Amino acid sequence: MQIYFRVFGNLSNVLFVEQIFFPVIVTSKMESEIEKNGNFVTVSSGTTIFKLCDYLKKNNLSGFEQISGIPATIGGAIFSNAGAFGVAISDKLVSFEAFCNGKFFKISQNQVKFGYHFSSLNGFIILKATFLFENAKEYDIMNMFNEFAFKRNKSQPAGLSLGSIFKRVNNTSAGFFIERTGLKGNKVGGVFVSNKHANFFINDGFGCVSDFLCLESIVKTRVLEQFGITLYTEIEKVGNKDETFS
Repeated sequence: MQIYFRVFGNLSNVLFVEQIFFPVIVTSKMESEIEKNGNFVTVSSGTTIFKLCDYLKKNNLSGFEQISGIPATIGGAIFSNAGAFGVAISDKLVSFEAFCNGKFFKISQNQVKFGYHFSSLNGFIILKATFLFENAKEYDIMNMFNEFAFKRNKSQPAGLSLGSIFKRVNNTSAGFFIERTGLKGNKVGGVFVSNKHANFFINDGFGCVSDFLCLESIVKTRVLEQFGITLYTEIEKVGNKDETFS
């Protein structure tokens, strides 16, 4: 008998579009483990990027300052190859342990195809990963963390959101095109296009999935009509067992 299930990290960029009838495993609720061996750091998949970056700061290790603000777990970030400010999590990845189809694997970084918000790891459950970082002075590391935190706060809106909604187009933010359609502030139900960054949808606390999907459709249609560009979402939509693995 097959049992359909899904394993998630922090659910920070996941939208449940329908009622689901399969178990959901959230790895961020699992105990976090971090081990250091020289400049190599091994961390369990349920550990958040924030917790790992805090550990790196305390140990004078540099390399993840750019991605420190991503609200994801290590496993989820590797699966989607999360990144920010020109750095992806796969850049420092050495190897990881994973589970797939009843077997355990140890996989090197170069055995996986990584791309922009993409990995070839569909069907794999990441268990723990090893990264290689550089030594740096505490003062320099803190300066870099503060620099990128300032950049995020300056450009990204506060409030309930799933982060960036659409992928970049030819190395240009989707927000560039959305803003030029005049859709900033456009609202459907309880979900609206952020006035601070057009690639963010904000939920006012009363929005539902249908509001989000309707607004997404409006934005995609308007950008296609005005620029001839098709936008593709960064977020993962979950809602039928065809999207699951057993």
